[in-house]
Amino acid sequence: MRLVHISDTHLGAGGLSRKISTSGINQREEDICDAFIRAIDQIIQIKPDIVIHSGDLFHSVRPTNRIINIAIRQLLRLTSVNIPVIIISGNHDTPKQRGLGSIFSFFEIFPGLSLAYQDRYEMIRIGDLAVHAIPHCLSAATFQSELEKVEIDMEARFNVLTLHGVVSGIKEFSMGELSELEVPSSLFKKGFDYVALGHYHRYTQVEENVFYAGSTERVSMAELGQEKGFVEVNLSTKEIKFHIAPTRPMIELPQINAEGKNQDETLQEIEDLIRENDIKDKIVRLKVTQIPVHVYNSLNFRRLSELKANALYFDLRFEKKEEKEKDFTAKTSIGKLAEEFSQYLKEYVIEDLKKEKLQELGLRYLSEKREEEE
Repeated sequence: MRLVHISDTHLGAGGLSRKISTSGINQREEDICDAFIRAIDQIIQIKPDIVIHSGDLFHSVRPTNRIINIAIRQLLRLTSVNIPVIIISGNHDTPKQRGLGSIFSFFEIFPGLSLAYQDRYEMIRIGDLAVHAIPHCLSAATFQSELEKVEIDMEARFNVLTLHGVVSGIKEFSMGELSELEVPSSLFKKGFDYVALGHYHRYTQVEENVFYAGSTERVSMAELGQEKGFVEVNLSTKEIKFHIAPTRPMIELPQINAEGKNQDETLQEIEDLIRENDIKDKIVRLKVTQIPVHVYNSLNFRRLSELKANALYFDLRFEKKEEKEKDFTAKTSIGKLAEEFSQYLKEYVIEDLKKEKLQELGLRYLSEKREEEE
């Protein structure tokens, strides 16, 4: 028996870019939906016996009509070719209050879709496979209580566990969200043939038969460098295969150290780096470190905006150089102020600036001010 484990599709998520696609939708929202559709295309080609989605099908508890329509149509593409689908709710698509109701209640009317979303453990039998499904719960206490109910079905040939949360004791798997639930690793020792985890967005093997499938698209810059896709599992042979799903390119340009450079030199280095790399329609990150505050304040930000324009999204980060605080209180002699002023003019570069004249006027004003105070 072969199953496909997919997770964290986050349909409806946008972010990163405010650019609008040709169809009038936020481009990143469309990217995330397109990645899901391409994954469904691949799954249909694979023709597994079952598909398990381990949570966060949607990015929010109230997806738009457009997003609901996309989800239903894609899931029905699977069930229409006799591939049953099991979905559990994750922390993003689980309402914080029971009275709000769940979007998944609408999906129950479709044959071939089995859902676990009602704050409790459910065991779903499909042929000789028993799927133990635990959705995201409203409290950690409820979640732990439902975990204790899980027992291997001895009458089933295969037993698969699916849940959404952070494996306890491994901080790397945390997404930094308040609603995260901890999954005790002792649960994996009960003898499951496979454990399909959701929540962590990077494809990761936790134990021999325990996997996070990861997300199908990058939801934040924190996922830079991660391959996206889904997992194919042969329960009979224990063979695991990760299928990469195409996504919008996300790249990081080589870091720039701006220490000792003026604003023109820093801007030129940024410009050269961007021209040397293809950033068109990509999500890009570039860090500029050790930039003096006065250099940062003097940068031509209009030019920087022009340089970044070809990217879908350009995360240009400046890490300012820590400078010692200058003491102008105890030693306010004209000599010290003159020295500071002259050094400032030396480092401050502006085209056509007559520094000699400015320095002469500045020193005169400082001298006059001192005489007034005396």
